Amino acid sequence: MSRLLLLLLLLFTIFTLTSAKIPAVIVFGDSSVDSGNNNVIKTLLKSNFRPYGRDFLTGQPTGRFSNGKVPPDFISEAFGLKPTVPAYLDPAFTIADFATGVCFASAGTGFDNSTSDVLNVIPLWKEVELFKEYQRKLRGYLGNEKANEVIKEALYLVSLGTNDFLENYYTFPHRRLQFSIQQFEDFLLDLARNFIKQLYHDGARKFSFTGLPPMGCLPLERATNVMSNFDCVDKYNLVALEFNNKLEAFVSDLNTQLPGLTMIFSNPYPIFYQIITNPYLFGYEEAGKACCGTGTFEMSYLCNDQENSFTCPDANKYVFWDAFHPTQKTNQIIVPAVIVFGDSSVDAGNNNFIPTIARSNFFPYGRDFAGGKATGRFSNGRIPTDFISEAFGLKPTIPAYLDPAYNISDLATGLTFASAGTGYDNATSNVLSVIPLWKQLEYYKEYQAKLTAYQGSSTANETIKEALYVMSLGTNDFLENYYTMPGRSSQYSIQQYQDFLVGIASGFIEKLYSLGARKISLGGLPPMGCLPLERTRNVFGGYDCLESYNNVAVDFNNKLKALTVKLNRDLPGIQLVFSNPYDVLMSMIKKPSLYGFDVTSTACCATGMFEMGYACNRESMFTCTDANKYIFWDSFHPTQKTNQLVSSYVVKNVLSQFL
Repeated sequence: MSRLLLLLLLLFTIFTLTSAKIPAVIVFGDSSVDSGNNNVIKTLLKSNFRPYGRDFLTGQPTGRFSNGKVPPDFISEAFGLKPTVPAYLDPAFTIADFATGVCFASAGTGFDNSTSDVLNVIPLWKEVELFKEYQRKLRGYLGNEKANEVIKEALYLVSLGTNDFLENYYTFPHRRLQFSIQQFEDFLLDLARNFIKQLYHDGARKFSFTGLPPMGCLPLERATNVMSNFDCVDKYNLVALEFNNKLEAFVSDLNTQLPGLTMIFSNPYPIFYQIITNPYLFGYEEAGKACCGTGTFEMSYLCNDQENSFTCPDANKYVFWDAFHPTQKTNQIIVPAVIVFGDSSVDAGNNNFIPTIARSNFFPYGRDFAGGKATGRFSNGRIPTDFISEAFGLKPTIPAYLDPAYNISDLATGLTFASAGTGYDNATSNVLSVIPLWKQLEYYKEYQAKLTAYQGSSTANETIKEALYVMSLGTNDFLENYYTMPGRSSQYSIQQYQDFLVGIASGFIEKLYSLGARKISLGGLPPMGCLPLERTRNVFGGYDCLESYNNVAVDFNNKLKALTVKLNRDLPGIQLVFSNPYDVLMSMIKKPSLYGFDVTSTACCATGMFEMGYACNRESMFTCTDANKYIFWDSFHPTQKTNQLVSSYVVKNVLSQFL
């Protein structure tokens, strides 16, 4: 059976900073991560029949205990591997399929062998034996050297433990007679320690070890809590919290004891508890009952198409799929909110509500947005942070903080304080009278107060801590300030100005950190010399990219990257990553046909040479009919298609460490 995994919070921060690309995802555990091994063993605990899998890629049941994918599937895809991780015992797959990912998990298992005995499933020691068999096959397929490299560099996901408590300790008397609950927790930790050491001995080095969810809030447990009005069983939740604390210490100890081991503790409890206690914030309607059947006790064979006329039509409205397992939507949620600071690259409409000419809340902006609405985004459709929010299981668009159409319930799962035309430097925001970065931080403090009043202190603090913070700005500091106005260029050399901006960025991040932010993506500069507006000005260079501007972007990006290393060292608990769009955008510009583009040097709107803001309007005669053929929408901003490609690249190659 399962516990809710929620895509392993904090995944890969350490891995991305210290190692090579992940070549494979290798999975051990229970039904939270079983992709079909139980289909081929003699057990009653199966899910290879409808309605399981009805929202899977093929609409077919695979043995996953969900209406669709399970967390390792999303994790594998986030690392650029296959979109699903196959079950090792499934005869439909061969070692060629398993070379980039394999699952040994078995629904119903636990750390304790007596847990797997309950429903006659694969015990954890047997999963290890299957892994050893897999290693031999992998060496036969790839050769010793390459196979050993895969084994060493692979990510090992470990997800189990809920069954040890709910299906063993609290259901059968044997372990209760033998152990107190604290002693049983310690007994399980010893088993977990031996398991990790076995895998380490066999070559594994990179682990994500997942804690327990609020298991007292599973529908099955609530259905039996009659005397407390079917509320969560607090006793079980307290055990989960206590065991998670021990697991966190256990992970820290093993990282010290085993040379070369990189293990992180992925705690699903805080975010999952937020979802259960505030389901509407995450787009759910029901958290107390499951989608399948009556939603109170049905799972496995009791959750079937023949006898369950009450199964819900839309699982996305439910936190749980059956009485013990989450829906695909829940499996995909990674962070509680995406919070954005920056310029027009991530402004969703704040400039609509301030006195500035830097606006885009008119046609043809937004013509390819949902409903064809001009929202204030500087694009024909969505911007990168919209796609990032969706990739992290949240809403497909992030609202602007100043937009009165949204209230704190809308903003609780994501918002942007960004303002088109701003920069790190206050002098940059003065050029077009837009919101400076310091003011965006003041708005964030105001938001924190509103969030605390709405969610309560405890939940709001968790949201603030676990949210993903996205920063995207800097281009305007150079193109609209340093190279356009005389003030800064007479005060600083270009290298000195870069250092001045890096100092501001550092101070801003430190302030965010002091306010509770921990997971931050610091965006770099694009090849700004290749923006259509800059190419138009480059008359004597044949309207080619301005290499001097591109070189500045590369230099500045290197300094930002060094800043992330420094702050990760100096600020305990911070997870700061550098998201660099330069290379992927330059690749599109140099090889547009590889990405399905036809035009790179001019933009879609009007002549595509200089128009943006009010110059790109309904009256613009030459605006293209198909923006998907263009990298740029106006002379300064990408099309929706480009934004999607760039955000996909960043999610897979950088932000995947938060997955």
